[in-house]
Amino acid sequence: MKDIFEKFQVPVEKSCLLTHEALKDSLGCIKGLRTPLIVKAQVRGWGRGKAGLVKSAENPEEALKVAQEFFLREFNGEKIRYVLVSERKRILREMYLSFMVSSNPPGFLLLASKHGGVDVEELSKTPGGLLKIFIDPFEGLRDYMVRTVAGYLGVPQEHIEKILRSLWQIFREYNFTLLEVNPLALTEDGVLALDRKGVIDDDASRKSSLTGIFARYFSELDELSLSAFQKGFSVVKLDGDTAVVGNGAGLTMATLDAVLEAGARPGLFLDLGGGADAERVREALLLVLKQQNISKILLNILGGITRCDEVARGVVQALSSAKPSSVKVAVRLSGFMEDEGRRILREAGLSAFDSLEEAVASLLG
Repeated sequence: MKDIFEKFQVPVEKSCLLTHEALKDSLGCIKGLRTPLIVKAQVRGWGRGKAGLVKSAENPEEALKVAQEFFLREFNGEKIRYVLVSERKRILREMYLSFMVSSNPPGFLLLASKHGGVDVEELSKTPGGLLKIFIDPFEGLRDYMVRTVAGYLGVPQEHIEKILRSLWQIFREYNFTLLEVNPLALTEDGVLALDRKGVIDDDASRKSSLTGIFARYFSELDELSLSAFQKGFSVVKLDGDTAVVGNGAGLTMATLDAVLEAGARPGLFLDLGGGADAERVREALLLVLKQQNISKILLNILGGITRCDEVARGVVQALSSAKPSSVKVAVRLSGFMEDEGRRILREAGLSAFDSLEEAVASLLG
């Protein structure tokens, strides 16, 4: 992110990016920074500061020691792969800026807050704590929006205009769905984007300008996440033992809730998407069956675009191929080609349940 910001001339602090492999060679770079220093683990997700992954250091040797400590830790189950050591700025005031995709109304939102830092969400709920401006995608960032943000933040327009326009350009060119600066800090050196975070649309992975970013992203994914991305499944790994598979995000999330309410522990969320054929269902179940923590699978299908007979064939093919000896499988089928799907499952020695409640109960029984 910092490289992108520098490319678009957004003012940032001077820093060094450290990797675990090249940690010993990083001292020279850190010594080129002005002390004191701030050490930040680079992670996917929010709440890094509260997790103790942002610490101060008075000298390069101490910064290196903190970085070494971070590389031994995890965040949301993922190893820390990068640590940023930066010059610690004297902050006069923290603010917040972001651009994000809006679904209702469709377009983009520009958000600004007079507050920044780890508790920005709560502080922004205070009266006047958050400025929200809708941006029409056909009109883009207008001059009056820049003036409004500058006035709201109490920052001279000449200090904020370049930053806002550059952020907007980054947001659009790199297909971000969220681009956030927190804090945008007023310092003795001017206004700086001291911490940067963003989410890029997965559908932009084939865009040539994003090749490097996605190559690095793919190299860091575990086998489950990479396979799911390549096959187009939406997957979330959880810490329980029951995999929940459905066709459609809403249905799969509702099924997840039903599993939780029944007292089971979800271990995997997998959305097949619409129109899954037998091969797609087979691939999904084989992916699930590879997970060591999964001992139960609940497949909940509402047939429409997705044919229940195709789902049944995929289930039978996956179980015949993997031959799991200790995994319980419950299938709930309802909708298009339901009778044929039930026949296919029955002939393979499997049952299809009429209701979600029955399917969940069979797993717990």
